[in-house]
Amino acid sequence: MRLLIIGASGVLGSRLYNDVIKRKWNVLGTYFSQECEGLFYLDLKDRKTVDKIFNFFKPEVVVCAGGITDVDLCEKRPRLAREVNVSGTLHLVRKIKEYDAKFVFLSTDYVFDGKNGPYSEETSPCPINIYGKTKLEGEAIVRDSLDDFLIVRTAQLYGVDHRNRNFAVEIIRNMQNNKKVYAADDFYCTPTYVGTLSEAIVKLIKSDKRGIFNVAGSDFLHRYAYISLISDIFSLDKSLIQKLKLKDLHLKAARPRKAGLKIDKLVKEIKIKPLNCKDGLKLLRKEMS
Repeated sequence: MRLLIIGASGVLGSRLYNDVIKRKWNVLGTYFSQECEGLFYLDLKDRKTVDKIFNFFKPEVVVCAGGITDVDLCEKRPRLAREVNVSGTLHLVRKIKEYDAKFVFLSTDYVFDGKNGPYSEETSPCPINIYGKTKLEGEAIVRDSLDDFLIVRTAQLYGVDHRNRNFAVEIIRNMQNNKKVYAADDFYCTPTYVGTLSEAIVKLIKSDKRGIFNVAGSDFLHRYAYISLISDIFSLDKSLIQKLKLKDLHLKAARPRKAGLKIDKLVKEIKIKPLNCKDGLKLLRKEMS
C-alpha cells in the first residue's frame, strides 16, 4: 500500500508517519512551512505542487492532516483559510479521483455550534466560525466527489509538538516558564491523545471503513478541569492557573462552548478504546521527558 500523508510535519502527521514506518508501510510525507528531513514540499494552495507529488508517488491512500487549524487566524484571514482548507481539498480530490485512491480527510468538532455537545456522527453540523465553516465545506467536497473516503473528526488534539502549536504543550511550556495561563470553566471539549488518533486511522484504513468517524478522548471536561489535570500530571504550579469565563478571553473567533465528540461508533466498529485524559497526559509526559 502506498500511503501519502499531507502535513507529515505536524502533530498528527508526524506521529502517523512514524507509526506506519514502524509497520513497514510504503509512505511518503509532505511538509509546508516546517522543512523536515525525508519529507517533500507541498503547498495545498498550489495545484502544481499537488500534481507533482501525486504523479511521482501514485498513492493508493491519502491522509490529509494538513491545512490551517489556527481558529483565530482563519477568522482574521478568511480568504487564506478558504484557499487552503477548501480549494486545497478540491486540488487533492481531483488527483485522488484520477488515481482511484482512498481519502482520509481530517475534520473537527468545530463543525458544530457547541450548544449540546458532545456530538455523534449523525448530528447535523452548524459551524459558528470560519475555521469550522471551511472544514465543513471540505467535508462536503469529499462526500460529494468520492465513494471511498473517511472523514475523521477529532477534538482538542494533544501530543509531542516541538513548535508548541497544540494547546496542551503550549500550556505546559508556559507554566514551566512561570507564566500565568487562563482557563474557562464554561468551555468544554473531549481532549484527544495523538497516539489514539493515529492508531484509529491505521485501523480504519486496514479495515477498509468508509464514511464519518469521530475519534476523541473518553473524557468530556471544561478547560479549567483540563488545565488543572495537566498541572497535576506535570507537577506544575496551580497558582498560575486563572479561572474565568470564555467571554473573558476576548478571542477573535467564536468558539463552540460545549463541543466535543461521542465515540460509540468508533468503539463498536474497530474495537478501539480511546484513553482518558489522565492516561493520555501521562504518556505525553513520558514522551516529553
